[in-house]
Amino acid sequence: MSSQNRRRRKGKVDRRQAALSSQSHLVDIIKNAHENDPTIVQSSIRHLVKISRRHRLPVPKAVHHLYCRKCLTPFVHGENVRTRIAAGQRVVTCLTCTNIRRYGGGPKFHRKQMHR
Repeated sequence: MSSQNRRRRKGKVDRRQAALSSQSHLVDIIKNAHENDPTIVQSSIRHLVKISRRHRLPVPKAVHHLYCRKCLTPFVHGENVRTRIAAGQRVVTCLTCTNIRRYGGGPKFHRKQMHR
């Protein structure tokens, strides 16, 4: 037997599948933040972002708005995040690092109209 057979390397597909499964496990931890310890939730957010960057995977949509993208702090409404509606946009301010994030396209008259 050759040494190559004994030391089989994982292929790209296997690594991607492992990354997706670990992503889904971390998403479950982050979604149930009220049941878990805050330090565990914060470290799982860091791991999720790190895995996503390493394997060039997008962060799942279910968790995308649940943490600050600058300091990776989990959002706890009323404690470390301020949410306002301004001109049709949801403005989220992280009170830990004062990062401002705007979600939504703004009022409808600002959006480009599709001509039919």
